[in-house]
Amino acid sequence: MDHDRGCLVWAHEGYGRDVLNLFLDELTREQRRAIEVVTADGAKWIKTLVRRRCPNARWVMDPFHVVEWMNDALDEVRREEWQVAKAAARSATPRRDRPGRPRKGEETPPEARRAQELAASIKNSRYALVKNPEDLTDAQRAKLAELKRAGGHLFTAWDLKEDLRAVFRAETPAVAEDLLAAWLHRAAYCRIKPVVEVEKKVRRRRADVIAAVELGIGNGRVESINQKIKVTIAAGYGFRNTDSLIAIVMLRCSDEHPALPWEDRKEEKRKRDERKRRDRERDRKRRKDKAAKAQAVV
Repeated sequence: MDHDRGCLVWAHEGYGRDVLNLFLDELTREQRRAIEVVTADGAKWIKTLVRRRCPNARWVMDPFHVVEWMNDALDEVRREEWQVAKAAARSATPRRDRPGRPRKGEETPPEARRAQELAASIKNSRYALVKNPEDLTDAQRAKLAELKRAGGHLFTAWDLKEDLRAVFRAETPAVAEDLLAAWLHRAAYCRIKPVVEVEKKVRRRRADVIAAVELGIGNGRVESINQKIKVTIAAGYGFRNTDSLIAIVMLRCSDEHPALPWEDRKEEKRKRDERKRRDRERDRKRRKDKAAKAQAVV
């Protein structure tokens, strides 16, 4: 996908190194050298291949995937904390010698009741933890406040997740660098194993994360194209072969709009070229302004 034009430029059946090589083989040497920025997830094979075949391209780590790593770690911590709270509630509840309603004096002790309530709040807190704070409902805010009062690793992991999101909201690369350095230090010494694993992955890609803030670019448009492809498949109730699917996807998601027989083909081509030129100038101006602003702050 071309970030300057915001459209799909190539599609092929399959996935992996071989498919990416097919796309790069169709480009000339000058075209590969003219690629300025490449955004992707943290797959090492993509970065290795791009560095070898597109030497002038700058690698950018997609912010969505970085935050997704932290959300997965947060959910793992939530499950572990729920297991611990459930075991604590079970051990605090005295065993009864018969089934049915408890006799007088056999009520659940207060400490067992509190442990049961904590386990229930942790179990049902998944969406409150992964959603953006500004999008939380009143019930989810109350649940988050309850977890904050309880303390523990779960709320610490949530706080680290929000600090990592703040890195990508920084106005300048210098601010993002300071925020990321503080986050890496906290995450490395938090003693929460899933979060420490994320910290190691982010530390290895530190420069690529800062590049995402500096250039203001990510895989958002790629995910949008993927969603359009899914909608296309659903609307067509499936396709007999991949070639038909690729043809309709290119028609919907690329900037190639073939002129109809009753249309002026030269005029349509002129309008299309003009739209491309305006889009490229707009995106390049946006990047230059952001880079100039960053240099002025430094």
